[in-house]
Amino acid sequence: MIARGNQICDTAAAAVRAVPPPAGTSTQALARYYEQVLPIVDKEASQLQALPRPAQNRSTLKAYVDAIAASVTAYHKVVAAAQQGDSGTVASESAKLRASPAAGLAQLYGMTDCARSPGTSAS
Repeated sequence: MIARGNQICDTAAAAVRAVPPPAGTSTQALARYYEQVLPIVDKEASQLQALPRPAQNRSTLKAYVDAIAASVTAYHKVVAAAQQGDSGTVASESAKLRASPAAGLAQLYGMTDCARSPGTSAS
C-alpha cells in the first residue's frame, strides 16, 4: 500500500512539475495553470482513495484520505474562482491548500513521497 501510494504521488508530482508555472499572477494566468493541474490532482486523489486500506494506522490513513479529498475540493474551487476572475476566492482556497494537513499525514503514515508531492499534499 505504501509503495503503491508513493508511486502514485511520484507520477503526479512529475506531471505537475511538467506544467509551466503561471505567467504572472492574474486570475486568468492562474486559471490556465490550475486548469492543467486539476486533472492530475483528480487522478492522483482517485488512485490514492482506491488503494486497499490495511488495518495498521487506519485512523491516520483515513485522515490522509479525507485531507486529499478536501484538497481536491479546494482545487476545484480555485479553478472555478479563477475562471470567474474572483481573486478573493482564489486566495482563500489557495490558503486552504497550503494549510492542508495531507503532507504531514502522508509522512506520518510512511508515504514519504506523497508528503513531498505538489499535487494533493501540497500546493
